[in-house]
Amino acid sequence: MSGHVHHNHSSNMTERNLRYAIYATFSIFILEVAGGLYANSLALLSDAAHMFMDVFALVLTYAAIQIAKRPSNYNVTFGYHRLEIFSALINGFTLIIISVFIAREAYFRLLEPPEVRGMEMLVVAAVGLLVNLWVTTRLHGHHDLNVRGAYLHALGDTLSSVAVIAGALIILFTGNSIADPVLSFVIVAVILFGSVRLITDSLYILMESTPKHIDINELVEAVNAIEGIEDIHDIHLWSVCSNVHALSAHVLVGDMQVCETADLIDAINKVLEEKFSITQTTFQFESIECGRPLIHGVEH
Repeated sequence: MSGHVHHNHSSNMTERNLRYAIYATFSIFILEVAGGLYANSLALLSDAAHMFMDVFALVLTYAAIQIAKRPSNYNVTFGYHRLEIFSALINGFTLIIISVFIAREAYFRLLEPPEVRGMEMLVVAAVGLLVNLWVTTRLHGHHDLNVRGAYLHALGDTLSSVAVIAGALIILFTGNSIADPVLSFVIVAVILFGSVRLITDSLYILMESTPKHIDINELVEAVNAIEGIEDIHDIHLWSVCSNVHALSAHVLVGDMQVCETADLIDAINKVLEEKFSITQTTFQFESIECGRPLIHGVEH
């Protein structure tokens, strides 16, 4: 017996924001390539490479959401939601690649700071900052890992723009370009922190671990409080993606006909969805009168 409440994890607003982010990020990439070549700024060219990787990440994110909307079938019974996690995992690793690239370029700049046109560098970086801030606000606040990965990329872009602006100002007022690589190392630390968290959360879901927001003991108490339920046990709880959670369990009840369990299924699903955001459920009912032992909690 099972109850299913289908949850659309990507709203139209999210998709529209991602499309805008792709257009904006690609535009800044083109601007920084042109500006970096004109200003002879390695910082801008490096940030342009960063932006190109982020365009790839945003396109990957959008594509994963579109594929995840495809209906389930006999071969893919949970649908394509898990693609979100693989996309987030790829995003996390691309962030690490970006960090290594920035750190490498920053190291060489420390050894031999390049001559750059500070004013041109400042103007291009300022435009990039405004666009990156707009993209970041568009992607902020989403809970699924896929969009969060895109948000972290956009945040990294914003921080890069700030660093380039700071470097340009220092170059303009002091003629010393050493600040640019120093700030780049700070950016690397921020990006690495976010990417490690993204990869860790993705692997946690791929391992089918219990969702972090759910306490199984609390769940058992909530279900056992439903009238007619004697016990819930042999619980298996996992996440299909960051906001689609599934549960299978054995439910111990009194002696009753199968049709009488329909109301219990509805009551259990209501509790699980409202208190724990679990929308995919499968229950196997057992009767006390059949001699099944009363076991609380999770059976191993």
